[in-house]
Amino acid sequence: MIPNLIRIERYFDSPAEKLLIKKESRNQVNVDQIFKIHKPHISVRNLNVYLTKNHILKNVSLDIPDKAITCIIGPSGCGKTTLLKTFNRLLQNSHDVKIDGDVLVDGENIHGKNVDIEAIRKKMGLLSQKPCPLPMSIFDNVAYGPRVHGIHGKKNLSSIVEKHLKEAGLWDEVKDRLKSPANRLSIGQQQRLCLARGLAVEPEIILGDEATSALDPISSKKIEELFLELKEKYSIVLVTHTLRQARRIADYVIFMYLGEVVEAGPSAEIFANPKEQLTREYLSGNFS
Repeated sequence: MIPNLIRIERYFDSPAEKLLIKKESRNQVNVDQIFKIHKPHISVRNLNVYLTKNHILKNVSLDIPDKAITCIIGPSGCGKTTLLKTFNRLLQNSHDVKIDGDVLVDGENIHGKNVDIEAIRKKMGLLSQKPCPLPMSIFDNVAYGPRVHGIHGKKNLSSIVEKHLKEAGLWDEVKDRLKSPANRLSIGQQQRLCLARGLAVEPEIILGDEATSALDPISSKKIEELFLELKEKYSIVLVTHTLRQARRIADYVIFMYLGEVVEAGPSAEIFANPKEQLTREYLSGNFS
C-alpha cells in the first residue's frame, strides 16, 4: 500500500468519523431505489476488453447513476482503471486493444461508428493519480480548454476562470497570483487546479483515477469535500484503493475482481451486507 494512503486512513480513523459513516449509512437507499432517484448516466453492456492476448475486462455489465458518487474498488490489476478508460475512449490510443460490447453515455454508444470522440471526451473531466498542470500560468491552465473550444475574449475567459477556480475551492488561495506558473502551487493545489481545468469545459461526468493517493491527508480531505459538493451537478466515478474513502463519500460501489464485476450496489448495502463471499473477504482484508 502507498504510504500516503496509510496516513490518510489513520487521519480519518476516529470515533467521530465512524459515527458519521454510521449516520450516513442509515440515510442511503437500497439497490431497488437508487436508480429511481438517480437515472443511469453510463450503462455498460457485455463489455470485453483485450490487450494483445490478455482478456482484461470480462463480460462487464453495469449501470452508473447520474449525479451521484460511484466508487470502483478491488485489488490491483482487477481492471478498475481499464474500465474507467473505456468511458472516455482513452483505450483507443493503443493499437493492441480490442473492445467488444457497448458503453452508453446518455443513451449513445460511445464505441459505435461515426461517434464524435472529442465530444465524448468533452463530457468527461479526468482527474489522474498525480496532478499534471500544464507548463503555463494558473489562469491559462483553466482557460486552456475553453480556448480550444473557441471561447475567447479576456472578459469571458476571466469569468470562466474565476467560476471554476471557486468551484474547485482554489479561488481565494490564488486570485492574487493568477499569472504565476502553475507548477509553483503545492501538490494539493495543483490537483484542485487540474479539477478546475477539467470543469472549465463544462463536462457532465468527472472521472477520478486514484485522485487523492498522491496527496497529504488535508488535501485529500479537501478533494473529497469538493466531490461531495460537485455531485449535485455532475456524475462522479472514482477508482480508489482506499476503502475508508469509499465508505465516506460513495453513493454507489462497484467491486471488481480479475476483470469481472463481482457485486455492485448502494454503498451502505455493499459495506454493511455484501451478498457475495468474495466481496466479504475483500472488505474484511483477507486479500488486497
